[in-house]
Amino acid sequence: MPDMRKNGELRMTHKKNSHVMKRTRIYFLIAVACFTGLNTLQAQEKLSPDSTQLLFDSRGSFNHIKTNLEDVRAKVIEINPRVDDVVWRKMVLRVIDLRERQNRPLYFPYEDISESSQKNLFSIIFSHVLDGSLTPYKSMSNAEQTFVPPFTPENQLDLEEFLQASSLNSWESIYDMVNYVSPGVVKFYIQEMWYFNKATSMFYNKIMAIAPLYDENYNDKAQGYLRTSVFFWVPFGDLRPFLQEEFIKINGRNTTPLVDFDNFLVSRQFNSYIIKDYDITAQDIDHNIDNPDFIFQEQNRVEGEILDFEQDLWHY
Repeated sequence: MPDMRKNGELRMTHKKNSHVMKRTRIYFLIAVACFTGLNTLQAQEKLSPDSTQLLFDSRGSFNHIKTNLEDVRAKVIEINPRVDDVVWRKMVLRVIDLRERQNRPLYFPYEDISESSQKNLFSIIFSHVLDGSLTPYKSMSNAEQTFVPPFTPENQLDLEEFLQASSLNSWESIYDMVNYVSPGVVKFYIQEMWYFNKATSMFYNKIMAIAPLYDENYNDKAQGYLRTSVFFWVPFGDLRPFLQEEFIKINGRNTTPLVDFDNFLVSRQFNSYIIKDYDITAQDIDHNIDNPDFIFQEQNRVEGEILDFEQDLWHY
């Protein structure tokens, strides 16, 4: 017969061991939870000053929301397809008229701009040109307004000479110059390329360059018409980190939504019209055309070529 006392002792020993293992497991889970919670609190303490900016500063004024430039540079993604994969492409030059309602977020504010305040598109570009962090270009041989110069060292703009010729060297600070010029910048040129990549079967748009246009008659209201001139050109790829650093107000009723300038431009939330088609002749659309209706028809034709190609890709 089996020894009942011995079997009972074995069961009691097994039960005790089970209780010990359960208690050990519970203590281990509690220790892990405490350790994880401590690390989470430490991580939150480290991240909170940078990840979430307070709405008001120490004086109770509104904080200008701005991101860290180094973090921004790490987020910029540039798509660079292989030449053999691009089976269709078209380059155009567009005009963004800041007087149009849809483009107003790019124009305002146009005065009392400072390093810590809300900025407009021109103030972002010009301030970084003036402090040397963004290189401007202007062709030394081709004075045509709509000509985009090659971004080579020989076409780099002599900043001191430019400031002297524009009578801006009398101002003491960067933002004094920005505020003096900003109201008169009423248009922008953007050079963009549309292309189809057969490797991804996708249609892309890329802004290549941008140029601010200043109205020379801005302070002379008696003239009653625009007379714009290109200040300089900058590569859009070099400008993008600075555009992502600043946020734009896109809704007059609610200014809470945060959209950076880069997203606004890349996602094409602006209104524009084509002024040049880089076809064989690469001439301005209004070249030798005086009739506004004919110019408008030509603009629609070039715009239609882009839209038609994209729609034909998915036509069944």
